[in-house]
Amino acid sequence: MRRIVPEIRRLQQHLISLKKESYRYTRCPHCGMAKMWRHGCYYRKAVRKNTTEEGVTNPIPIPRFFCPACKRTCSALPECIAPRRWYLWSIQQAAILLVFTGNSLSKIAKKLILSRHTVSRWIAWCRERFRLHYDALCNHFTELGTPGITEFWQSCCDKMAFSRAMYFCNIAGIDIP
Repeated sequence: MRRIVPEIRRLQQHLISLKKESYRYTRCPHCGMAKMWRHGCYYRKAVRKNTTEEGVTNPIPIPRFFCPACKRTCSALPECIAPRRWYLWSIQQAAILLVFTGNSLSKIAKKLILSRHTVSRWIAWCRERFRLHYDALCNHFTELGTPGITEFWQSCCDKMAFSRAMYFCNIAGIDIP
C-alpha cells in the first residue's frame, strides 16, 4: 500500500512541505522498524504539461526513505498527486463530475485538454471500483450513503476533494488508482 501524506492539496504546498518532517515514516512499512533514513528523492511528472499551477514546473521531487533493517526503500506522495497517473486528482475529479452530469467524452476532452480514451479509462475505473470506494468512504462518512454511482460521487465531491476521498480509500487498504 502506498503512503499518501494528507492535507497537501497543491504542488506548491508539496514543495514547501518537503523541508518539514511531514513525509517521514515513523516505521518501515515492510518490516516495522522504527528508524527510517532519508534516502534522497526521485523526480516525477505530476502533470503532462511542462508547467503547472503557481509556476511549479515538472518534474517535482518525491522523497524516498531507506530502512537499514530490511534494506528496502519507500516513498511518500502528497495527497494531490495520484499514484501511477500523470494527472492530478483535481483534474480527474473535474472529468468524472462532468461525465456524471451528462457531458460527452469529446466535450470533456476538449475542455480539460485530455484524450477521450483517458477520460473513459477513469470512468471505467470508477465504475469497476464503485462498491469498494462506496464501502470505504461510507465507513468514514455515513452521510455519503447514496446508492447510485452518479449521486454518490456528486455528493462525495460536494463534501470533499476527490484527492481526500482517495486518501481515505487508501487508508482502508484499497489500492488506488
